[in-house]
Amino acid sequence: MYLWTPILNAMTIQAFLDMLLSFVPLAYVAYGIGKNQFYETAKAKSQEAKKPRSQTERQGVEAMFVKPCEGLITSLYDMNRKHPITGKVQPHWGVDYGSADDNTILAAATGVVRFVGRRHKTAGNYVVITHANGWETAYLHLASVSVSVGQSVAAGRTIGMKGMTGSATGVHLHFEMSSGQWSGGSSLNVNPALYVDDPNVRTLQVNLKKLGYSLDVDGKYGNATAEAVTDYQKKNNLIVDGVAGRLTIASVDLAVSTMEKGEAVVAEPNPSIVSPSHRQAWEWAKSKGFLTEGDQPGMRPKDSLTREQFATVLKRVYDDLGKI
Repeated sequence: MYLWTPILNAMTIQAFLDMLLSFVPLAYVAYGIGKNQFYETAKAKSQEAKKPRSQTERQGVEAMFVKPCEGLITSLYDMNRKHPITGKVQPHWGVDYGSADDNTILAAATGVVRFVGRRHKTAGNYVVITHANGWETAYLHLASVSVSVGQSVAAGRTIGMKGMTGSATGVHLHFEMSSGQWSGGSSLNVNPALYVDDPNVRTLQVNLKKLGYSLDVDGKYGNATAEAVTDYQKKNNLIVDGVAGRLTIASVDLAVSTMEKGEAVVAEPNPSIVSPSHRQAWEWAKSKGFLTEGDQPGMRPKDSLTREQFATVLKRVYDDLGKI
């Protein structure tokens, strides 16, 4: 305690908290795991969030940022997201961009590299950049880092490559944006998808408008876009999560193409979704032994039937009928 007394006398509580944060920017583990609630509350009270308060100010902030990589959004900014590894419902403080042909990661805005982390249990290799307005961006799960602390970077400058270091299920970029000093997810975080003009999102919005949805074409993946995607997924036998992944994008593109040709739009079957009638048929086939293989009754096939597997089941049924 005596060691810290002269330091505490020489600085404000705010400065002391900021000093600690600069030493351990992931003291609050990424995605909100294991946060110290007392410290979080003290930080929130001691620093006023610098979020834009007017439309003009917001537009100025939006103009700062560019999309940090190629690829589709695979997971949204969501305070009630089910973690794909732990299964727990917890905040997802940024957006994920999936793997693409080019997995280069770019600085989303001009700034200075404040921190480079390596081999963190959750975040893996990551970079934090401070920007002129005091905002910060964080780039997690990198396969490699090509910048160093204190280095100035221009918007669009390469800072690393996408990877799956830390806690990840596949190659992607987890991208966070904070209206103050980034600390691994906090009340200062904002939804990056509202501040980045994403060309992929623009194309999606254009196509959804053609299909009758009322949307602004602005490249921002906000609530209106997520709700339109959710509605489309429900109506077209797709997995409903509000995220426009590859299957949803392909379905929307096909629907628009078919509509423009004047043809009827027919939803493609999705093997990931099992109807009640199909489930009943499966249980019946199991009970009759038609799907038995070795000592695994009713366990084959696990995936959608191939033509050969379907023919095998039909033959078993036919042979059994012949015994009656």
